[in-house]
Amino acid sequence: MPKGDGPFPVAVFNHGSIVDGWGWPGARARGYQLDRVCEALASEGIVTFAPIREINPRGRGFMSYEEKYREIVMRAVDHAKTLAKVDPSRVALVGFSMGGLVSFLVSTDRNDLRALALLAPAAGRGVIGENVQRASGISAPTLVLIEASDAPPIHRGVNMIEQTMRDQNKNIKVVRYERGGGHELFYDLGYWWNDLRLFLREHLSISGAR
Repeated sequence: MPKGDGPFPVAVFNHGSIVDGWGWPGARARGYQLDRVCEALASEGIVTFAPIREINPRGRGFMSYEEKYREIVMRAVDHAKTLAKVDPSRVALVGFSMGGLVSFLVSTDRNDLRALALLAPAAGRGVIGENVQRASGISAPTLVLIEASDAPPIHRGVNMIEQTMRDQNKNIKVVRYERGGGHELFYDLGYWWNDLRLFLREHLSISGAR
């Protein structure tokens, strides 16, 4: 929660599958700093809500998409809009890896989002390809961030999203970094952070960008 009285915009941040497997805060011990990213968003004046998708950790190596994740995030967005100090007209959806895949799927069925940010979205063993045409339902400006040394399926999924959205004249920006870090770049704050924060500040109408 940001300091002050608000009303503030709100971001629903959807974590990577490392949390599905190891739980929270179990994933933190393996380098995933979900709390630091959420706190950084709050420092920008954005109420941040991060739903944990699995009540019980699924175990080491679990990286599967499950259809229940989409419903969890749909409900999380609805809930976040009711939080104290939140301006429900300024909602962003942000997701990393599996959370990016789920954020993409949810965004295709909502018209109440002001911004969509996908950080190295997972391909979900073909789920992106099976659903990419649903991008026609995305109304929010979209930012996609990915690092060059990430896995080929991640790149293929991003390429499909970009091409489909451009073919449909959607507002999308893709940033492909060549500065190292691979998929784990987004485990913690890093050089990518400034691109995300400026995008959210612009589309959530946050004044006084630093």
